[in-house]
Order: sequence, then C-alpha cells, then structure tokens
Amino acid sequence: MVLSLLTACGGGTRNVRTAVDQAQAKGLSLYQSGDYFNAIDWLEKSHQENSSLVVLLALMDAYAQLGETIKVYPLLNHPLLLNRPEKQVMLAKISWMDGDCHQVLAELQSTEDNSMGQEWQRQKHQMLAECHFQQADYLLAAASRFHLLTVLQSDTSGTDVQAIQAMQDALVNDLVLVDETDLILGIGQAKDPLWHGWLEAAFVEFGADGESGAHWLSQWENHPAASYFLDNNAITSGQKVAVLLPMSGRFEQVSKAIQQGMLTAAISQGGRNDLQFFDTGSQGEALAAALFSAQEAGVDMIVGPLDKQSITGLSELPEPTVPMLLLNQSDGDHQQFSLSPEAEAQDVAETMYQQGKRQVVIMSSNDPWGERLTLAFAQRFSDLGGHIIANHYFATDQADYSAQLRQALGLVGSRLRSKNLQQYLKLPVSSEEVVRADIDAIFLAAQPSFARMMVPQLKFHRASKVPVYATSHVFVGFNDAQHNKDLDGVHFPVAPLLLQTGDLLETLPFDVSLIQNTDLNLFAFGYDAFQLTSRLSWLGRVNSGRFSGLSGQLSMDFDGKIRRHLQWAYYSGGEVFAAED
Repeated sequence: MVLSLLTACGGGTRNVRTAVDQAQAKGLSLYQSGDYFNAIDWLEKSHQENSSLVVLLALMDAYAQLGETIKVYPLLNHPLLLNRPEKQVMLAKISWMDGDCHQVLAELQSTEDNSMGQEWQRQKHQMLAECHFQQADYLLAAASRFHLLTVLQSDTSGTDVQAIQAMQDALVNDLVLVDETDLILGIGQAKDPLWHGWLEAAFVEFGADGESGAHWLSQWENHPAASYFLDNNAITSGQKVAVLLPMSGRFEQVSKAIQQGMLTAAISQGGRNDLQFFDTGSQGEALAAALFSAQEAGVDMIVGPLDKQSITGLSELPEPTVPMLLLNQSDGDHQQFSLSPEAEAQDVAETMYQQGKRQVVIMSSNDPWGERLTLAFAQRFSDLGGHIIANHYFATDQADYSAQLRQALGLVGSRLRSKNLQQYLKLPVSSEEVVRADIDAIFLAAQPSFARMMVPQLKFHRASKVPVYATSHVFVGFNDAQHNKDLDGVHFPVAPLLLQTGDLLETLPFDVSLIQNTDLNLFAFGYDAFQLTSRLSWLGRVNSGRFSGLSGQLSMDFDGKIRRHLQWAYYSGGEVFAAED
C-alpha cells in the first residue's frame, strides 16, 4: 500500500515536471520566433510552477515588447535578477520607451556584455547607439553600432547577410559625422584592430581623395570597410562617361570651363580615355543627336546636359539607356548637380540657423534673381523654425536707400517713440535712434555692385553691429581690396577652390596657377562633376555619405540631388579671410 502511494506520488511529480518543461520549451520557442502574445501564456505557466532565469528574462522581455511595462516591474524584484545586467537593460528599455535617453545612458553605463545573451546585448547597444546619435555623440554611436555588428557576426544560428550589411551602412553613416579631432582621439584609444580600421577609414573619408584611400587599402586589404571606399567601388570604376555640353553659342565659354575642369580631374585620376564630349548645340537643337551618339558609343554614364533648353528637351526623347547626371535643375527623376543660387540660399539659411540666428530681415535686389533667392532662403529658414521679421526689395538703379532702410531697421519707430515720450513728459528728451533689438541678422540677396551700395548704408544707419550674410555671389576675388572695403563684415560661402587656402593647394594634383582665362567656379564645378561619376552609387547608398570637392563638400539628398556645402569666409579691410569651422 505504502509502495503504491510512493509510486503514484513519484509518477505525479514526473508528470508535473514534464508539463513544466513542455510549457517552458513552448514559451521559449514562441518568444524566439517573435510571437510574444502567445509566448506569454506558456512562459507565465512555467514561471509560476518553477521559474528559471531564462524563463524570467523571456517573460519580462515579452511583456516589454508588447508595451505591458506595468507587468514588468514586479519581475524586476525577483531574486534571480539580483545583480544581473539584464535588469539594468530592462530599466533602460522602459526609459527608452518613455523617450528618456538621458536615463537610458545612466542605466547602461556600468553594464557588462560578458554575462548576457546575444539578444540582450543587441538591445543594449541598439539603445546606446540611438541615444548617443540623438545627443550628437557620433563617435560613441558608431562604437555601439560596431558592438552590434560584432554581436550579429557572432550569431551561431546563422549569418544574416542583409542585417550585417544594414548595420555596416549605419556604422558608416555615424562615422562620417564624427569630427576629425574626435576621430584622431578614437584612433589613439582603439584596442580592437577591426574597430581601429573603421576609424582610420573614416579619418581618410573612405578614400574621398583617392590617394589616402589607396594607402588605407594597402594596410587594411581585407577589412569590411573596404567595400565603402570610393576607389574600391567595383560598380563605377573604369566606366566610360559621355558629357553633353553646349559647346557653341552663348554657353560656349561656360562649357569650355566645365570641360577643362572635367579633363583635369580625368587626367589626375588616370581616366582621360574614358571621357567623351558631345555638343548639344547653342539652344539644344543637337540634343537628340548628342544623346543617341553617346549611347551608341557604349558609354556607362552620361553627364549633362547643362542648359535649360536641352534639359527641357529630354522629356520629349526616349528614356536614356544609361544613368544620367544632369548639370542643372530639373523636375525630372534624374540625379542632378548644379550651381543653383536657390540651393546656396537654402544652405545659408541652415548655417545662420545653426549659428543661433532666429529673427532675420531679408534685403534683396528688386529683380527675378533676387526674388528667387529670397523665396528659397525664407522657405528654408521658416521650415527650420526661424522667423522672417521683414522682407524688403531695393531697386538696383538707385543710389540712396535711406528711406527704406530707416523703415526696415526700425529707426522710424525709434524716432516716434522718442517724440511721444517727449510730448508725454513735456520735457526735452535726449535720445538716439537705435536699430530694433529683435534683429539677429540680415540676409542680403545681392550681386557685388548692389552689395557695395547697401552695406555702407547699413552701417551709416546704425546697423554696423548686425551680422550680414550673403551668398557667394558677393565674392569677386582678391584683387580689388579698395572696392571690397565696402563689403567689410559680410559673411558668405564660397567654393574651396576660389578661397585657395594653403591646405587645399598642398593636396591638389595640379597647379592652380596654370589655369588661365577660366572661371574657377565653373572649373571646380566640372572637376567635381567628373569626381561624382565614380561616387554616385556610393553617395546614394550611404545616407550621410559626403566627400570634399573643389566646389564644396558634396552629399546627396534622398531625391538624387547633389548638395554643395561651401566653405565660409568674410570681408575685413577689403581682404577675404576663411572663417573658422
């Protein structure tokens, strides 16, 4: 009788144990497949009967994945989680869900990866990467992304090639945003050879200048960053390029300057024989012949056309069989690279906003060009959160803008307030006209002649302390210091080749002094257009990809337009000086 009772009890214990094991196995299986809703039922049963650390962690994470954080808190006090790093990761995750990155970083600062499973390591470094990025700590964001990449590559359940590729892309996007000083510091502190290689790759801008890329590749031949190097891009290397330009008519000199820039770039990079030019005619009349001839020549890519007539004419022709990079603005779907004044005005708006300017007065020449710049600047500045206090147009055939400036700068209002105060007090009041205090800066949409008339008058009307910003169009070179004194204090962006700083001249593969009778701005534009032919797929793939060209630092927007971020300069004593970054 006793024996039979013992036997019955033993069998019951085994059945209970089997049921618990089955619940655990079922719950963990559903959890690992991402079916958190159904996993919870089984995990709860297993936890209630005989919890283990693996079940507790899975149940806690399943609750969090479904947003049921109220059920997570009781589990955090379980004895099994005492001194466990997963507890800190879960606390950080709750803060992450609340959007509190400061608390996320505080919770995770002392957690170690060694005693955690891959999923918990992944979650930890994902949060760290995103929070560091939000706080503009791009080097720390990249380091966390590198840890994520390491976790992915050590996954014994199978290599997820797409996930690894996506993580490498994200790592590159972080690294290209890191300041050079931080990169140097990071390289000096790097202990992991693989991480060291990534940092050095970013330091040389992933081979943006060719020579540095080749040097990096000689040291890190099998490093995964090699696939991101511009000079190691198998898709675009050694391709044949056709260039469509109006080599006759009113754009002839413009085209020749661009052609000279492209040829110089091609020769510098050993690709002269892969560059062919086709004339689109003085008004686009030869566009069709040029386009068809280029395609029959078996080129891999077409650069151009340049003039508006030819670009408009593209819509009437069959879609090209090879990729195109237009050299002007278009409403079409082709990638575009241009010296757009509107895009430059938008870049000025971004710089002013980044420098803390929030309330701006626009002063522009009263012509279609000035109106276009005004609209582009105002739209971008407003989109960023800035406020346009006033917008004034000035006739360029005028010499005296006193009446308009007094109104725009608030001097009229200042005089009226003083007069009203004097009448109210019935006493003589000593007063001085002052510019309205809410003006942070002035954006001047102007060509040089108009700017030279406007800036001295702004100073005369007590606005000497109000910063004045303009586009590169106020820059006319270094040889007219006497006239340029009228532009003292004006801040403006300019193509690096035109500014010709010592650092740039030392790295150029040609002698700038040998370029004669050529518009350097157009030469730089042509030079960079050729450089872009081997970089377009890379720029399109790496969201934050950029490289330093002669016409500016170049990047690609999501719509395929190439953006130029110019170097800043200012006038002082009639001389031009590069502004510090």
